[in-house]
Amino acid sequence: MVSTATSGGWSTAFVATAAASGQRDPFHSSGAMTKAHLDEIPAQRLCSAHFSALGTRVDVLVTRSDELEPVLEHVRQIFDLVDRTFSRFRTDSELARLDWLPGTRQSASAMFLALLDAALRAARDTGGWFDPTVRDALEAAGYDRSFEQIESEGASRRRRPVPAGRWDEITYDRDRLWVHVPEGVRLDFGGIGKGFAVDEALRTMPPVRGGVLINAGGDLAVRGDPPVDGWRISVSEASHDRIEMVVALHAGALATSGLGHRTWTRDGVQLHHLIDPRTGAPASIHWRSVTVAARDCAAAEVAAKAAWLMGAAGPAWLVGRGLTGRFAATDGRVETAGSWPTVGSREESIHA
Repeated sequence: MVSTATSGGWSTAFVATAAASGQRDPFHSSGAMTKAHLDEIPAQRLCSAHFSALGTRVDVLVTRSDELEPVLEHVRQIFDLVDRTFSRFRTDSELARLDWLPGTRQSASAMFLALLDAALRAARDTGGWFDPTVRDALEAAGYDRSFEQIESEGASRRRRPVPAGRWDEITYDRDRLWVHVPEGVRLDFGGIGKGFAVDEALRTMPPVRGGVLINAGGDLAVRGDPPVDGWRISVSEASHDRIEMVVALHAGALATSGLGHRTWTRDGVQLHHLIDPRTGAPASIHWRSVTVAARDCAAAEVAAKAAWLMGAAGPAWLVGRGLTGRFAATDGRVETAGSWPTVGSREESIHA
């Protein structure tokens, strides 16, 4: 059973089961990274490996041992390409290059424009709750370096919040490979980037005979034939907590949004990385975490973040989008939306 907490270290643990009872797998990490262990599924074993990328731990699981090495290498390459294209913490990324000449039309790669297109469609579909132009707001709140650096060095001095919302001013052409980002607008692909990497790795993967699961810090998707009983995903408030329920995922994706340990304090105020685009400040905290099932990982990641930001309106919005999810409130309540198994269910199938 592989249980995963997100890169923020919080609280929803996903479990894909497959091995002898009580056996531990060779990968284990702590703090902000994913945790994993093996548990029981009769006559079914998963082979697994992991690496670090995009500020989190990436776990790769396959149902056929002979496919682990080529699948792992493929996933590594895709995640490295995504990092080199979109990282705001790398001076050599494509995103960094576009920052050099703001307000001008610039050439852009097909991959950059594919994610930009997905991010702008997500902004439209969520009414701006998901906004890829919150970068200045993130940095104003102190998230101007990788979180590992913030943990070791402390966050920068808090600055005045910077409202976002100018995503609809961005123009681009995917056929002619150019983009124009207005001056004063800076992009950040948090809240969709890990899901996009998972989807891209699965989309471009050479044919496999077995099943594959890719889990990027708690945002995961599957491809191919699942284990006998499906990819069993356990849900708990942290990877070391009591398992509250188990869902069997046969296809599609799951993603979770929440704070975890990605918080810091400045001038006596607790700040975090989930920005309300309307104000440019860290959003009010209504949910500890929101988990969403969707057809692909990027869609699940966007929906989870938007539903988290919406607060009490999140469950109804998710149902209106035809999606399903689980909402863990700050007061301990758990709400479900759509066809997510009800509170108290111990094990159910879930269909993304």
